[in-house]
Amino acid sequence: MKKITVFLLFYSAISWAQIVAATPVASENKQLLPSSDTVTRALKELDLASAQAKTVSLGRSAGGLPITALLFSSSPTFLAKPLAEPDKATVMLLGSQHGNEPAGAEALQQLAEELATGQHGDLLARLNLVLVVLANPDGRDLRSRYNANQDNTNIDYVALQANETQLLVDALQRFDPDVVYDAHESGIWKRILTKEQGWMTDVEAQFDMGNNPNIDAGLRHYTELHLLPELIKRVTKAGLPASRYRGEITQLGQTVARGGLGITNLRNYAALQGRVSILVENRLDNKEGRYATPRNIGERIRKQHLSMLTMLQLVADEAEPLLTVSRAARQQWHSNESGAQILAMGVSFGINPVLPEVEIPLVRLADGHQKLHRFANHDAIISQEPVALPAAYAITRERERMAVWLSRHHIDFITLAAPRTVLAEQLLVTDLTVQPKSRPGVREKVQAQVQVTPAQVSLQPGDLLVPMTQPLAPLAALMLDPRSANALYQEAAWPWLVLGEFPVFPVLEPVAR
Repeated sequence: MKKITVFLLFYSAISWAQIVAATPVASENKQLLPSSDTVTRALKELDLASAQAKTVSLGRSAGGLPITALLFSSSPTFLAKPLAEPDKATVMLLGSQHGNEPAGAEALQQLAEELATGQHGDLLARLNLVLVVLANPDGRDLRSRYNANQDNTNIDYVALQANETQLLVDALQRFDPDVVYDAHESGIWKRILTKEQGWMTDVEAQFDMGNNPNIDAGLRHYTELHLLPELIKRVTKAGLPASRYRGEITQLGQTVARGGLGITNLRNYAALQGRVSILVENRLDNKEGRYATPRNIGERIRKQHLSMLTMLQLVADEAEPLLTVSRAARQQWHSNESGAQILAMGVSFGINPVLPEVEIPLVRLADGHQKLHRFANHDAIISQEPVALPAAYAITRERERMAVWLSRHHIDFITLAAPRTVLAEQLLVTDLTVQPKSRPGVREKVQAQVQVTPAQVSLQPGDLLVPMTQPLAPLAALMLDPRSANALYQEAAWPWLVLGEFPVFPVLEPVAR
């Protein structure tokens, strides 16, 4: 019987090898980057080849290209109806939000091929996976950061103007992942640092997690103090030197911090929904270098694959505390351990008083010599203008357009059918200060000085009420309140920040439907 079992396993392995083709880039010996159409076809073939895989259409890009999620699970129930399971974390992995950073998408295809051939069974026993291999197929085919409409989808998570970001926000609600992993690449060649000053960055893997100070306190502390250091340690131990993300170093003499604090990026947007949210920036090699594959894509895929596989193993090992923390955050948001609900409307980076300077290795372009350079360390996160979460927000301007925007974010709201008077705060914009373009951490273009006065406010039929008793309350408040550095009105398409009474009111009394 034992011999028969061994034979069947051996025969099964041969059969899988015949059924599941190599990834498109591997079939080209990593000398040619396949088109988005070729990648999509390959994902569908993996679906057909594996009973543990299923492709799901998310929609189409700005250029009309399909965006597909490939699910992997040992649970037929999850594949049939991908809902959260009690003891298994759902992990959503995204590749190539920037189309000119292709290694993440290629590593995800390699991971999918391995899963389809029966590898990593221990992971599938403990995790449900959602692979969005090409988050920006337009950018893939155009070799561009942008989609076909020239939108940078990576920083569109407040305005939600691009098809791609809308689809990914829909996917967050549809699959309700406990973990979101966003794979990027960081170029080592910089216009000023390299071309003018003669140095290149020297990074292999940089990681960051949601860092906006308004993220649920339990989730923020767990990821910042435990999960992020452990991920860095494990990736380094696996042979790939890893560190915390320091942001882009573009010239000597600049300050360094971390990944941006704003919620226009997926990392903080997803974390404010109560999800463990991870950014990786692997090395994007210099175009002028000499490599075995074009721009060293073979080696870049290896590093991305190692990074994501190590992350998945860590999440599987951490499943119990991770699920407890993330699912509690999605049920009820707290700004600190005492259970308060206070939002920091102003967020920025400042100098770290404990570690005011850091040494970072750079490589000299001329001869490859590595040298440590000192940079002012501005990674201290500063929270300003605390505001208690109100009962609701009332919206009295562009109500139909705001209703569409709220629906895109899956934020619940009420459209008033009759007049209503509520106790609220009138917000009077008394001054507007244009912010310096180089201000680190946020994309706040104009800072509003706001005078707050409690008053009885008369609302009219058609006005909107957005209750703050819903899971997305902190995210909604940070986008709706004009005092917020992350407000919707910082976006060019929503020029509401002018002097005078603001058309959005924090409501101070409970909202009845």
